[in-house]
Amino acid sequence: GERPGYNNLSLTVKRVTEDHEGTPTRGVCSNYLCDLQKGAQVQVCGPYGSTFLMPNHPGSSILMICTGTGSAPMRAMTERRRRRMALKEGGELFLFFGARSANELPYFGPLMKLPKELVDINFAFSRVPSQPKQYVQDKIRERHADVARLLQDENCYVYICGLKGMERGVDEAFRDICRQHGADWEALLPTLKRQSRYHVETY
Repeated sequence: GERPGYNNLSLTVKRVTEDHEGTPTRGVCSNYLCDLQKGAQVQVCGPYGSTFLMPNHPGSSILMICTGTGSAPMRAMTERRRRRMALKEGGELFLFFGARSANELPYFGPLMKLPKELVDINFAFSRVPSQPKQYVQDKIRERHADVARLLQDENCYVYICGLKGMERGVDEAFRDICRQHGADWEALLPTLKRQSRYHVETY
């Protein structure tokens, strides 16, 4: 949980009040949770599946790509590593985090407090006035050398979580980077999946 020594469950919730086209729509779950009163009891079931479990060996590197509330599992991973920094377990953490603006980033404050030697953070903002639109795939391409190295590292695990629309862009960025660095993404992707090193949860 968020507080060591306590039996807490932490959720990342963004209240949905409109759909992707801007039509007023009330998200069923987000509004239910946001409207709960302090002290209310909630029945929770799950989690289901094992897609977003951290690697078993602590020395592994983790490449995290997310948008919006897709940052929830990344928050758990970075927090786990932060609490164990003194053990010097090794393994790199790379985070590519996309949102419309800094104001819409969950965990922006806590992320800014993480030591630079713990995690390499790359923000992509798509709706900042007078600034060109940037998406996670753009930031991934900017860091092509590091991304290419991590994709080829057998101790690196990739986690992608967030809006469904980013999945194609990330895939194309990986394909371009592999081509640029003499690798074949079409051959590498099945290997990553077979080794349980490539995890995608989009919605």
